[in-house]
Amino acid sequence: MQITISVCDELRWLATNGWSGHGNPLASHKIECTTAGPNWAISLTDLVGHSTLIDLAVSGAVSDSDIIKSQPVDFRGQTTAFLNYVARSRNVPWTSRNSIFTITFGSEEDSYSESRSRADLFTANDVNLSFKNAQGNGTSVYSKDLTSYFNTVDKLYNAGARQFVFNNVVPFDRAQIGIDQGGKLAAKLKDNINEFNSQLAAKAASYCSSKRDITCQVFDTHTTFANVMDNYAAYGFATPSGYCAAYANQRTCNVVSQDRSCLGPISSYVWWNDLHPSCAADLVWAKALKVQLSYVS
Repeated sequence: MQITISVCDELRWLATNGWSGHGNPLASHKIECTTAGPNWAISLTDLVGHSTLIDLAVSGAVSDSDIIKSQPVDFRGQTTAFLNYVARSRNVPWTSRNSIFTITFGSEEDSYSESRSRADLFTANDVNLSFKNAQGNGTSVYSKDLTSYFNTVDKLYNAGARQFVFNNVVPFDRAQIGIDQGGKLAAKLKDNINEFNSQLAAKAASYCSSKRDITCQVFDTHTTFANVMDNYAAYGFATPSGYCAAYANQRTCNVVSQDRSCLGPISSYVWWNDLHPSCAADLVWAKALKVQLSYVS
C-alpha cells in the first residue's frame, strides 16, 4: 500500500520499498525497487511534487493470504502496520484531505501517500499465485479475495482515508512469465486477469457508492500497458516482452547504468524481469495516472 502526502519535501520517501512487513515501517531499512530505477509510486510522487511517499509494499504480498497462499505480510497485515505505526505518527501529518491511498498488489507494491488521499490496487500476485489452480477463470476465488480486499479498504476508511485509486492488473500474460506458460496456460492466465479486473471494477463501484464522502477511481493499468506493448517502438522500447538479466539482478531505486549485454539502457525494456515492469514502463504508468488524478496539484 502506498500513501503520498503533499505536505513537505524532507520526508519525501518515508518507508519506501524494502520494508520486511514486520515492525515499524517508518524505521530505517534498506530501500529497494524491483524496476532497476524509480517505481511508479516514486515517479508519481515526483510528478505530483511537494509530496511524501510512504510505501508499505512487501515483496510477494497478496490481498489475503488465507485465500491466496503467500508467506509475506498481506494487505491486511500492511494495513495493521499503517494503523499501528503510521496513522498515529507525529512524523506523518496526514489528513483525510491531503492523502492519497494507493493499494497495489501483484506487482508487489503497496503504498500510501499524503497529498490528498489516494488508494490504488494492482494485484498481479493475487492472480499469478492462483490462476493455475483456480476453477475456470477464477470467479469464485477472486470474489472472496476482493471481498476481503475491500473489507481491508474499509479499515483505512474508518481510520480517515477518503481518496482512493484502485489500479487493475497489468496484462502480464504478455510478459515473459506468461509467454513461458505455453498456449493453454497463458490463455487461462489472460482469462483470470480479465476476470479479476472485471470484479475489481464492480466491487470498487459498489463500495464507493456506499460512501458519501470519498473519492474513488479505478486506474486502467491493464489498458495502459497493453497500449505500451502494442506500440512499444513509439514509446522508445526495443522489445515488448523481453528483459535483460543484468538489469533484473539490480534492485536499486536509482536508474541503473547501461549494461553492454543488454539491448540498450533499462529504458529499452518494458519489463524489469519476467513479471515486473521496468522503471521506464512505470514512468508511463505514473504519468497516465497523474493525468487521471487531475485534482492533485
